Order: sequence, then C-alpha cells, then structure tokens
Amino acid sequence: MRLNILEINWLEVEQCNKEKTIAFIGLAPIEEHGRHLPLGVDVYETQYWMENSLSKLEVEFGDYTFLTMPVITFGHANMKGIPGNIHLSQQLLYELVLVTVNNIVEWGIEHIVIISGHADPKHTIAIEQACEKVNNENGIVAFAPMGAIFSKKVPIKAGNQDQDMKQKLKAYPNDFHAGWIETSNMLEIRKDLVKHDFMKQPDIIVNDKDMLNPEVVMTKTSGYGHLGYPKEASAMLGKTLNKAVIEKIRYCTSCFIKRQNFQQFAHHKLYGIPSLHVKGVE
Repeated sequence: MRLNILEINWLEVEQCNKEKTIAFIGLAPIEEHGRHLPLGVDVYETQYWMENSLSKLEVEFGDYTFLTMPVITFGHANMKGIPGNIHLSQQLLYELVLVTVNNIVEWGIEHIVIISGHADPKHTIAIEQACEKVNNENGIVAFAPMGAIFSKKVPIKAGNQDQDMKQKLKAYPNDFHAGWIETSNMLEIRKDLVKHDFMKQPDIIVNDKDMLNPEVVMTKTSGYGHLGYPKEASAMLGKTLNKAVIEKIRYCTSCFIKRQNFQQFAHHKLYGIPSLHVKGVE
C-alpha cells in the first residue's frame, strides 16, 4: 500500500505498523541542463524512478506501507556562470537531510530511503553522511543507495544492462551532465520538455579528474551548459537506462528492508576521499 503523506493525518501515521512502513524521500536540485533540457531534469528523474521502483516494491512487500512525499527540490553542486541553478552548500544540504530524517525517525518509522536523480559525488556523500549520523544514534533506519548506483557499485545483473548499452557507454564515456544519458532519460520521461535541437548540440568532453574542478567545468560548459554527447540520445535508450536505474533502486531497497547485504550499497565509491566530505561532521 502506498500513502502520500500530504493526504493523510497524524492518526494514520501513528496507526502504521512501524516495522513494516518505509518512508521514501526524494531529493534533487533545480539546475541548468543545457540549452535543450529543462531545469527540472533531476527532479523529474527522481520522481519517475521513485514511482516505478515503488510499484515493484509493493509487489515484493505486499504487506508493507510505503509513505511518499513531494520531491524536495534542493541539492548541492558548484556550477556557476549559467542562470537557473538553486544550489545549497554541502553543509546546508547535510543539515537539511539530517533534520528531515530525524523528524521521520521521531514518528517511529524504521525504514527511511532517500532517492536522488542528482549524481554530484559531494551531493550524494552529504546525504550518506547524514544517514550515517542518524544510524549511529538510532540504529539502522536510513539508507541512501544512489551514490552506489551512480558510481556503479550495484551489480550489473540488478540493472539488466544489455550489450548494446554497454557498447554505447564505451563509445561515449564521461557523459556527465545533460548529455546522451540524461537527454535519453528525459525523452522517455517527458519528451515534451526536450527541445528538438538536442541533436544539434556539440560534444563537450571532460575527464573524471576535471569534473572535480569547478573552474574547468565552468569553462567547458560556458554558453551551453552540458557535458557529453546530447545528439546520441534516443527515447529507446532512455527506456533502457531508466529501467536499469529503477531495478537497481528496487534491488538495493529490497536488501535494506530485509537488512541483508545492504551495507555495500550505503556509500559512493569515492566516499573514502576526505575532501569530498562535509567538513566538521562526525
């Protein structure tokens, strides 16, 4: 059963079987995604992935209640020079997640899952740090698998990746922002919001190391706003990509609900780099 917290009252929250209630939190910023995509890409992806993974989880956990809420439209990034971004500092994002999750813990909920369509490592790591603090104080109650999913720590078999997609990823790597991956996703999720000239956008390439340097990213994206290969996008690719992410979210969340082997999906692969952490957080 799925309940929207906007549509229920406090008595209905109180009456939930807390051991069999999962609260889903969506978190993604409003930000520029090139000339061809809307500012809400990460929000649309988050909502779409949550709704579809929840449909699968409702089948798998038929006697559980899933609490949903609107996507919280904030996140962390350090992108300058193009209008349309609403970004929080990493510290403020951490505090936002911490306060939100702690409030839900006070309801007695024992399973809280945070989903985000925003792949910036410092964004996902801030969320993971907040979950870790909550868990240290309350036992294991909060889980954020997107860092593991984005950094390819989740087994490919959980995403059903086919050979054509593997070849596409190999031929057009480092498609970091509003390139063929996000454009394909949006062609399936909200085709009406994708500008028809996406196939005319130039290839803008940056490597993994330079992605961690805001000045390099700002220079590369200047005048366009994307990093990657938008013209390689298609709705068919989007269907395959979204399906893979949805299945990975289902798989990771299932492991968390069962408390079986979920710890391997609790952190981004770069979590061990101190410079990517929120400073001064235990």
